[in-house]
Amino acid sequence: MKFRKNMLLEVSPQRIEGIEFSKQTMLSKTINFLQKNKYYKDILDIKDFKLDIKNKNLYILVEGETVYIKMVTLPLVKKYQINDIIKNELRYYYKDIDHMAFTYKLIKEDKINMELLVFCLKGNNLDILENSIENNINLRKINLIQFCFKEYCSTKINVKSYILVFYYNSNLYFLICNNNEIVANNIVNIEELHQFEFSYLMNNFLEQYNDYVKLSEKIYYVNINALNIDELEYVSLPHQILDEVSRKELLKYIIIKG
Repeated sequence: MKFRKNMLLEVSPQRIEGIEFSKQTMLSKTINFLQKNKYYKDILDIKDFKLDIKNKNLYILVEGETVYIKMVTLPLVKKYQINDIIKNELRYYYKDIDHMAFTYKLIKEDKINMELLVFCLKGNNLDILENSIENNINLRKINLIQFCFKEYCSTKINVKSYILVFYYNSNLYFLICNNNEIVANNIVNIEELHQFEFSYLMNNFLEQYNDYVKLSEKIYYVNINALNIDELEYVSLPHQILDEVSRKELLKYIIIKG
């Protein structure tokens, strides 16, 4: 019996990059998996790249995409009915729902209604998974960079409502978490960072989600040292710069966590 190889795909609007790995060796501190079996394909060469992912176990990390977040109240129904009801609800908010992936989290329920936090993502960049059955692809997990960074840093964050700003792979991410749930986010790419001051981008984000900002207790920054940011104090909130998170550390965390 031939064993499938594992591959982690980093998918963004600009690029797709795949790295083969062995899950057993990931536990070893000596293995440098980022320098082994590394593939890089431009999105224009997506058809060629599909040959690289054929017959693989795939773990996907989606980067550079804003997560659209909605609080939805639904009548109490069976679990198997929830997806269809959410899809109908989302048609009121978004035009092209056929290319949108979503997941949800139950926040609370009573005898009549349930409140769900719905996370939506435009799925155009996941067309690499087309015909996945024919190509013998086993999709193990899709991770969103915003949630991965939040979870990775969670042990160093000591409040439940906060703002998290981090830089990763040429994108700057702004998150607001309320009761440890992401309720707002925005992304700025490196081109925009060259055009505008960080303080301008930060203030725009804070003004846009002012109601959530008022509930926040602290601002956390990760991987911003390379950006030469002078202004870090906003809305009278205390701030803290967390330890740098390398690409290798984050990807290893995602793979081991499964």
